[in-house]
Amino acid sequence: MSTRSLLTLGLLASTAFAAPNWAATSTTTVTKTTTEHETKTKTTTVHETKTKTETETKTKTTTLKPTVTVTGSCSAPLSSSTSISKTSSSSTSASSSASSATSSPSSVTSATSTTSSTTNTNPTITKTATDVPTATASGLNVAAKNAGKRWLGTAADIPGTGEGADPYYLAEFNNANEFGEATPANTMKFFATEPQQNVFNFTGGDYFVQQAKASGKEIRCHNLIWANQLSDWVTSPAVPWTNATLTAALRNHVTKVIEHSGDDCYSWDVVNEPLSDSPAGAWAANVWYNTIGEEYFFQAFDAATQAVKANNLAVRLYVNDYNIEYLGNKSIATQGLVKELKSRGLQIDGVGLESHFIAGETPAKADQVANMQAFTALDVDVVVTELDVRLDLPATAASESQQKLDYYNTVAACVSVARCVGVVVWDFVDTYSWIPSTFPGQGYGDLFLQPGGANTPLVKKEAYDGVLEALEGLAEIAA
Repeated sequence: MSTRSLLTLGLLASTAFAAPNWAATSTTTVTKTTTEHETKTKTTTVHETKTKTETETKTKTTTLKPTVTVTGSCSAPLSSSTSISKTSSSSTSASSSASSATSSPSSVTSATSTTSSTTNTNPTITKTATDVPTATASGLNVAAKNAGKRWLGTAADIPGTGEGADPYYLAEFNNANEFGEATPANTMKFFATEPQQNVFNFTGGDYFVQQAKASGKEIRCHNLIWANQLSDWVTSPAVPWTNATLTAALRNHVTKVIEHSGDDCYSWDVVNEPLSDSPAGAWAANVWYNTIGEEYFFQAFDAATQAVKANNLAVRLYVNDYNIEYLGNKSIATQGLVKELKSRGLQIDGVGLESHFIAGETPAKADQVANMQAFTALDVDVVVTELDVRLDLPATAASESQQKLDYYNTVAACVSVARCVGVVVWDFVDTYSWIPSTFPGQGYGDLFLQPGGANTPLVKKEAYDGVLEALEGLAEIAA
């Protein structure tokens, strides 16, 4: 386990940090408490320790309403052999946890490989599929566009030896009717793009862009600055950082990566998960905050703003976080960040709502709509950026129906809000989901499964139907 990879969420549980001023003065009857721990071990020649396993631990406990608790994780990593897996545990007052695919993780030098179990994680669910990996004639992206959204998209860990080499997975990923957007799960993160100070490697990210654009997809590039998946030279510097030296390194990274990617990116998540859950809305502890203070956040957006202007780019700039999908202290604090960015004249185009949920503990559609509208009232867009809904295994008819309803409500909320650009799922096949390795005994959180395991035909789940029904404006379903 790399000690540097946990100058992150692990510190949050033991250290309280002052909340931004705007959070301190906010009031709300909705509270949420979350602890999150993340541990990573990665395999790469340029990043992390040189073992072949990766573990990431995240625990979040969230109260969606005064009587409901949800556990979730933030930017969550897809399972990947070149680096990060996540192990999270969470508890709730009612019994549950919500997770996230950190928009997250894997280590890459020139490419990212992915490993995953080829066994069916839910053998009690039996479904059939065709034997040929062919795309359907219509799909979710078509329905999203018909509903007035820009696209429906997915995260993917490509290139790799897992999903990146699965012909059935790739056939669906490349199906433009199904997915019109793609988010790189790992290949554009800090450790992959700047493995040594001022030595950049864009091989993996460029490959992802090439694959996504081949089927006409737009790309939400993810992410520039985050607490996790950093290169060792950032977390374990040969010479201790000062405010000035780390600020210079941060700005150089943001500038160089944006310059390289240019308008290949529809948008960039400039800062990922800047706020904590303990207490909700406080600044999260990490190498950036611990050295520079809260100004690191604004330095990142300033560097991004300048890079966009200098290169005459159309790329949009986002802040992305978890547990901000309903009106609570963390959402209010994020609204404060947006206001402050605007007051400084910095570019901020949108807020990413990660949306890693647990079946039965997902915010109600009305609550999600109200939260989205609170952000769009600030003249920014919103995107559901990392949607998945996990449940206890084995799945049952009742839990699958609840999962379908939770997907429906989240997508329907986006459809209801004009400036909700679209929805991105955090990968789409259970075989390659980060959830089972993170939350033992839970999973089944994606839209498709492979009853025969990896490299076998895909089957659409009830969750898929819930998304489609929401996009088509069908009457709200009952659990």
